[in-house]
Amino acid sequence: MNNKFVTIILIFLALIFFSKTTYAKRVLPRAQISKGSTATQTRGVTTSVRFRSDRLAIIISLSNLAIARKVDYVLSYYTRGTTQGASGSINVISNDPITRELLFGTCSHGVCRYDSGISNARLVITTTLISGRKVVKSYRLKV
Repeated sequence: MNNKFVTIILIFLALIFFSKTTYAKRVLPRAQISKGSTATQTRGVTTSVRFRSDRLAIIISLSNLAIARKVDYVLSYYTRGTTQGASGSINVISNDPITRELLFGTCSHGVCRYDSGISNARLVITTTLISGRKVVKSYRLKV
């Protein structure tokens, strides 16, 4: 009888520890989804920022654009005693992913001149959702 009791306890403990189902007492308010909204609407547009292979530009990739009306971006950096940068705006008309390449320099007539000695580089992406809410994502870039 004692061995059966120990066996039952061990099986019960094994079920508790190796069970993949998790039970929670309550859901945190930020994890709740209100009526009429989905989880993607609360998270905003998916952004990816990376350096180009030669590190003379950054590449911004935007996806999950079905929930956005407009995306603004501003790149600013300090070089040769002055602040330089680039900015732009995208009016979203489809859900297709969008990619933008922002140079650390300027191009004119097919000739590009790149800045050197870059410091304090920062990228700010502001997304205006269909609901009117604005989501701001800021990136500090180490060039």
